[in-house]
Amino acid sequence: MKAKALLLFISFACLPTVYSFGQVDCLTSTKLICEFPASAGALGTISFGGKSYINLGEAEANPINASIAAQLTQLPIPSATVGVVSLQQKGSEIGVPFENLGPVLTDRPDTVGKGHLFMGFSYQHFNLSSLDGVSLGSLPVDFSFSQPSPFNPSDTQTFYGSENNNISFTLDQYVGVATLGITKTTDISVILPFNSVALGVKSSGFQAFFYDSVSNTYTNESPAAGTSVSTNGTASGVGDVTVSIKQLLLGGEGSRAAVAAGASIRFPSGDALNYLGSGAVGGNAYGLFEYRARLAPHLKLSYQWNGDSQVVNIQAAPTTRLPGGLQYAAGADFKVVRSLTLAFDLLGNQFVNTPSFAQTTSNLTPAPAAGSGINPQFTTQTNFLNTYSTANVSAGLKWSPFPHFLLYGNVLKQVNNVGLRSNLVPLAGIAYNFRMRK
Repeated sequence: MKAKALLLFISFACLPTVYSFGQVDCLTSTKLICEFPASAGALGTISFGGKSYINLGEAEANPINASIAAQLTQLPIPSATVGVVSLQQKGSEIGVPFENLGPVLTDRPDTVGKGHLFMGFSYQHFNLSSLDGVSLGSLPVDFSFSQPSPFNPSDTQTFYGSENNNISFTLDQYVGVATLGITKTTDISVILPFNSVALGVKSSGFQAFFYDSVSNTYTNESPAAGTSVSTNGTASGVGDVTVSIKQLLLGGEGSRAAVAAGASIRFPSGDALNYLGSGAVGGNAYGLFEYRARLAPHLKLSYQWNGDSQVVNIQAAPTTRLPGGLQYAAGADFKVVRSLTLAFDLLGNQFVNTPSFAQTTSNLTPAPAAGSGINPQFTTQTNFLNTYSTANVSAGLKWSPFPHFLLYGNVLKQVNNVGLRSNLVPLAGIAYNFRMRK
């Protein structure tokens, strides 16, 4: 990224974002969001030259970047009460441990108990692999446009450009959780993530040509075979801090069934232009159900609301709402022995009006001459807003080697191929619950 050629590429690719108030200035910015806004602009510059071509290339590539940025704000975060909790028995002032240790990525209705402090730390790794069903290892960008010939205004020239992008995108997330029992039935939690992002883009397979309507011929303007442009960067820092309050509504007196309700607010404390945060304030209201048994089913229903964020469209001021929607988690925990619990979950997230893209392949008309080196088929991409839901399965275990202390691990896998998808997501964590005062 420090090399002159890479800086030149970034400058050309991002030049159109400089000219209006509120846009991200990728000409001078070193933010990760400028690594892949418009590598098609490099193709336009290499092959055709001129600012107008770069504008069109960036217009095609920018929604892809917006999709990546929007999806990164919805990564799952471990539960704020994933440890050993205290269950108040009917007629007794003394809390006893609820031996089923609960889920990993889903909250539970049980509270930690008045004067108790739960503290946890976890790590999970995301290796992002596809976007809207297209592999990030082979993500194409294509554009075409028409304009009058500079030599003959009645002659229309149609320009075509395409390239292939190999994108490496990983995120390591470290999450600290602190939950304080305000009363027997009320908890307040603070979730503090620390994120580390690595992004690399290699663009190659450039093809560029134009069709002249008067001569009825194609002219190949493709750069030399093997031409490629690479960029890469890293960023790390605090993510978006979340504060949550939960109220136990049913189950505080030894009931098998437990019900709770809660709400949380997310603050845009992370650097959104480096993919460390959302760039928008967010709110979430949720309800929780659990049936306390050796095999304990649980359910969470919630709705995520988000404010406006720059990451949805870096070419405009932050006036576009970050996608949100309904969320659910349903699963069960099984107590193997007193100190070991297995957890299984199905988690779903809805994304309303999210930037997406689709690809169609068509034949060039008229067809280029044989031996011209021009592919007679050209892939175009359509950018639009789409509403969809992701579905993930989760399996994990929790082990309490001694009272109030917990070790846990989990694996998450997305089962449908929509939005931004990761390979298997491993998670490991520790937690401790102790009484602060008598």
